[in-house]
Amino acid sequence: MNFSFQYSAERATTVKRVLMRQGVSHRLLTKLFAANAVFLNGEPTENQPVIHGDKVRFELPPSAAVTISDGALTIVQELDDWLIVNKPVGLASVPGPSSPDDSLLNRAAGYLAAAGIDGPQPAIMTRLDRDTSGLVLIAKHIFAQGKLDQAGDSGLTKQYQAVVSGTIDPAVGTITLPLAKAADGIHREVAEGGRVAITDYAVAATHDGLSLVNIVLQTGRTHQIRAHFAAIGHPLVGDPLYGETTSAYGHQLLQASGLTFTDPFTGLTHSYHLAAPADWPAFLQA
Repeated sequence: MNFSFQYSAERATTVKRVLMRQGVSHRLLTKLFAANAVFLNGEPTENQPVIHGDKVRFELPPSAAVTISDGALTIVQELDDWLIVNKPVGLASVPGPSSPDDSLLNRAAGYLAAAGIDGPQPAIMTRLDRDTSGLVLIAKHIFAQGKLDQAGDSGLTKQYQAVVSGTIDPAVGTITLPLAKAADGIHREVAEGGRVAITDYAVAATHDGLSLVNIVLQTGRTHQIRAHFAAIGHPLVGDPLYGETTSAYGHQLLQASGLTFTDPFTGLTHSYHLAAPADWPAFLQA
């Protein structure tokens, strides 16, 4: 079993134009034709003329590109073409040298394979650092990935929350500091000539030298939240790269707490929100 989509020609045109009008990219079309996975009125077809009322269907071919993992996946909601999941701390979003076969992407592939999808090829739409927890949007297939990519930022917004050191003044503000890659190739640092980076924040609670901060990014630079708050003297609690580790927390206290997106297939808008994790400071659970 794999994902299949069918559309009716609204007027005399071609197979290619019918599918591109529905958001199928040129790259995906090339793959579909090469795999003989496009059908006109039930028969395999190439890019040929169609008339009003003709049915054009395509099936996404299986792929061995993503290794399947049977690791746990916490589903917040499942939609026809999407998974919204809660990523735990310590799990990479995508395969890398330290976790080539068990990332969030591999686990999503395993989940889809268990549901009967042949050769699943999911895509992470909202990637998080390994030690950042929270909401992640996953496209179940490459057609969904392409349609949301075409929508750009208009169809997707994200919110974060973090626990930082100290009391931030002012309590509501915007950090506008350009960021560039540091000499070690890992850190990001404030640097003249760096890439524009803008972070909006609002302090939600303070207690005993710590602050819970709600955050919205206007830009999406690597390590932006961590680097920005360290730069203004309020590093994230438990951040070993930009602040200090603590005996109480083995990772930075940063969570993707909110996610809103408009499904390009249905036009419906979906919103999700997570409470602060249970292992964060006790004053946040009161």
